[in-house]
Amino acid sequence: MPKSMVLITLQGFVSIADPMFSKAQCPLIIFWLLSALAADTQANSAAGVDTLLGNTLNPTGTDTTQTLDERGLATFKKTFSRSPTGLLYEPPFSPPKFGKIDDWHYRGSIEGGFLIDDDSAKPENFIEYSDWSEGPLLNYFNFSSWQENKGYFLNLSGGGVGRDDQYYLAQGGRYGLFKLTGFFNEIPHVFETRGLTLFQGVGSQQLLLPAGLVPGNNTAEEIHSALEAASRRSLDLSRKKGGLGFEITPTPHFRIHGRYTQEANKGTRPFGGTFLAPFYTGGTAGGVVETVEPIDYLTHDLLAGFNYGARRYQLNFTYRASFFRNQKKTLSWENPFKNLPGDSFVVERGRFALYPDNDFHNVKLDFSYRLPWRGLFTSTAAWSRMHQDDGLIPPTVNSGQADSGIDLNNWNTTAALSQKTAQAEINTWLFQVGLRLVPFDPLTLRADFRYYDEDNDTDYTAFNPLTGDIGYIVEDGADPGRGFVFQPNQPARPFHFRNIPFAQRKKNWSFNADYRLIPKTTLGLGYQREVIERDYREREETRENRLIARVSNRSIPWATFRFSYEFSDRTGSPYRFDPYTAFFTNSLPEFNSLLPQGTTPFTLADLRKFDLSDREQHLFRGLVNVLLGETMDFSLSFTRVDNDFDARFGLLHDENNAINLEWNYQPSPKLNTYVFGSYQTRTNAIANINDAGFSTDPNAGGTTFPLSAAWRENMDETNTALGVGFYYQFDRFTLDGNYSFNWSRSEIDYEAASNLSLANPELSLDVVGNSFPDLKYTRHILETNLRWKINKNLALRLLHRYERGTIRDWHFEGLNSLIDNHLFLVATPNDFEVNLVGLLIQYKIP
Repeated sequence: MPKSMVLITLQGFVSIADPMFSKAQCPLIIFWLLSALAADTQANSAAGVDTLLGNTLNPTGTDTTQTLDERGLATFKKTFSRSPTGLLYEPPFSPPKFGKIDDWHYRGSIEGGFLIDDDSAKPENFIEYSDWSEGPLLNYFNFSSWQENKGYFLNLSGGGVGRDDQYYLAQGGRYGLFKLTGFFNEIPHVFETRGLTLFQGVGSQQLLLPAGLVPGNNTAEEIHSALEAASRRSLDLSRKKGGLGFEITPTPHFRIHGRYTQEANKGTRPFGGTFLAPFYTGGTAGGVVETVEPIDYLTHDLLAGFNYGARRYQLNFTYRASFFRNQKKTLSWENPFKNLPGDSFVVERGRFALYPDNDFHNVKLDFSYRLPWRGLFTSTAAWSRMHQDDGLIPPTVNSGQADSGIDLNNWNTTAALSQKTAQAEINTWLFQVGLRLVPFDPLTLRADFRYYDEDNDTDYTAFNPLTGDIGYIVEDGADPGRGFVFQPNQPARPFHFRNIPFAQRKKNWSFNADYRLIPKTTLGLGYQREVIERDYREREETRENRLIARVSNRSIPWATFRFSYEFSDRTGSPYRFDPYTAFFTNSLPEFNSLLPQGTTPFTLADLRKFDLSDREQHLFRGLVNVLLGETMDFSLSFTRVDNDFDARFGLLHDENNAINLEWNYQPSPKLNTYVFGSYQTRTNAIANINDAGFSTDPNAGGTTFPLSAAWRENMDETNTALGVGFYYQFDRFTLDGNYSFNWSRSEIDYEAASNLSLANPELSLDVVGNSFPDLKYTRHILETNLRWKINKNLALRLLHRYERGTIRDWHFEGLNSLIDNHLFLVATPNDFEVNLVGLLIQYKIP
């Protein structure tokens, strides 16, 4: 007996009675096949091959030679089709036409031509994630074929061929039985096109000073002279990702799938580097050195699983794994500056440990079962393991006797480490169950429970077996006052010498009921509770209760209304401002504090961290869809989130507002246009007190945190987006275009009780004022396309893209490569204005 089959398309699953394509079945099969092949490059199957393939010139990766179907979705009626909420559906593409050789059906398309722009400099803001290079362009290609009798198929597509944002997809198999998929895509990321650095060896793990400069002993004049001879360079990286996947459906109820992907990131990007505190270290001591990070990452991702479905239940099993490997373990750089005045120790170089190799494993099991009363029971169990055991680097890269009296020769080898590798591990468990019931028609009930456990098994102590000391070297020996080496019974401040294994257990309950009061009007009520138990945090437990009310109404024929309100209240156990004593040296038996009364406080006792603070939240949402006629609709949505934190210091409040508008007009499938707008605001305020004194008092207004050192910062951010677009077919021509405008502004003002409130108390309040200059950003993008259909196979496409952007950021104003004893890359964002024109030829077969 022939088995029934499932025709797998990108839109879903369609049952077919017989695996062989009989003549009687052909019309139905062809209909679904065309739907699948028309979107073949959007190959996000259930196995999750990859994200949507495409680039800036073709974001969705769809066939650029397609045109909209003049019939729209209404083949047998003249009215336009709408979604359940009343909005007009977008017109579909015309079904592709297929040629035939024997029992194989085939089609193909290609688009290529030439790009020209008016700015050869290519500013980084314009090319940040795109390749807009002038010259020949193979923008898109596609070939699809399927066999009528046995159901074999093959799809090949791609775009941006040979460019830095290219993508390719290949699929083949037999409908209802198996599918093989392979893909590759590339995305550039340009950080800066004219970065200036005096270092040699950019892109490697060692940054060296040029000839004429001595590590750790140069004047500002010598550094400035070296910068004049330095050349500018682009700082960018390339992300290349490829993968293979398969799906096997041996029976209509059972499916096996798997995937392997590899992602490589190579290049350079701006990076930090410092020896001393910036801008007030004194003399010619080096504060900040901007360096260049070498990027050479390789990530392997695996996925395997199966799905089994029967009449009443469904079972899914998935295994995921990710293996990250960094080919560049460290970054070291030679110090162009001198040390602190009076410090005879020469700090020749600094070193950073870069991202470590790490592994991730996840096993997940989903089970669902259909119950009476139109009920559904769902459950999930998952386990994850994150493991990192990379080799650790020595506490310092330098050697010699520091002015603090520490012999760095005892600290610059791995023998100075208490363990040679990180031995870091986090394990998580997740359990979740849900129940949905419809005991009688107007009422729907839902209940859910979720438990999450995160266990941190990482343990490291900064102990040097060579010297028997607890501690480590700070900033490679640059600051003698911060060489953290524990001296038993010697008066000292406590410092951090053990890692803190943060962990948590989270429980979530959710209960919801929806009741249809009258036809087309539904009222919903809900209650949610979250309890989080934390290890080594200021609060051992937080408890949050949330009440939800929602209503939807469709009783008016030309409108749909949806509104909801949520109120949540978070409280918890008593707040301990310093839960970290066990990980600081004041927990050691031979610790002797500088203060006879005790140790200096870790932080302000009145400060509340935002994720632990008491909080009240009000959340409003609304959606209105209006039918303005058979060919027009209008949509309005809004959101308001108001967070009030019960805190004197820390995050005080946070408020977000958003409103979105959209108007759509489709007088015919040949003509449609739209307008949209979005307006968002955000305001928040934070406050704190600088530790301007030295005592054991942790309270606000005490000696350590005097009110004269208090400060407050207020932020007000506004974002606006506007856009308009159209599509018009006439005779042999198709004209479409869209314009978008984005504008944002961030206002930051502050209040300082005195100069003690500043990071650098040597400054006066008259100098710093009470606000920063506003941060402003604007961007205009205009795209137009004119397509001329010469015949059924050949067409010409003329495209134009105009883009203009401006940035006003006070961080970069007046920034030079050398300011006092600070070295910068001058990687500043620039205003830009670019016009790009392309002439492309489209050809289709048959």
